[in-house]
Amino acid sequence: VLRGDDKLAFVTELFDVVAESYDRLNDFISLGAVRFWRWWALLDAFARGSRVLDVGCGPGNVTAYCMYTHLTHMAIDCTGVDCSGKMLELARRRCPGATFVKGDAGALDECGIESDAYDVVTTVYTLRNFPDLERALGEMYRCVKPGGKVFVLDAFPPRGAFAWLLRLWLTFALPAIGWLLTRNSKPYAYLANSIQKTATADEVKAMLESFGAERASVQNYWPFGAAAKVVAYKPAL
Repeated sequence: VLRGDDKLAFVTELFDVVAESYDRLNDFISLGAVRFWRWWALLDAFARGSRVLDVGCGPGNVTAYCMYTHLTHMAIDCTGVDCSGKMLELARRRCPGATFVKGDAGALDECGIESDAYDVVTTVYTLRNFPDLERALGEMYRCVKPGGKVFVLDAFPPRGAFAWLLRLWLTFALPAIGWLLTRNSKPYAYLANSIQKTATADEVKAMLESFGAERASVQNYWPFGAAAKVVAYKPAL
């Protein structure tokens, strides 16, 4: 199991390779569910004039949602951080009005991200890629303002009576489809394996509470527990 700098290097190279096809393949493989979950979960995530930090921003999907969809009139200021230079190139083209910074989710201070500076800190479909999940969540909590919130939306290990169906899809269908479409199954084999081995939504909630977060909650979006939203607030001063 890769951790630390080895995992950071692996993930950076992996997402540099798949950057151009990332959105298209995610839509196809999830039958559009990824896009829907993101849209639905973010509907009430931000208030007018919010300052938002998107950790693991990828090609700028959350930033684009904040700035150019139904939230355009809300004047949201968004900063995205990602380890993949190729992903950031796409994000900058998609969202020229936003700020994007190359960096490690577990060391946001090293790329100039200040403490207590953001109304909302988001991370969407990223947890499995962090070299050190607890450290990354701690950094996100550090950066959110008192009274602000950490917002997590992700795919989590399947659970429930029919979870085996999703495991079958992840283990066999996902890499096969990736190979058919790109002749490269490695990124999708990693995706399938990492989803099944990442922390559960309840474990993410517990980590945030261990940093002092309050009003932490989990909302599931799929019967197998395959997607869930975790929201936790930093106590107001």
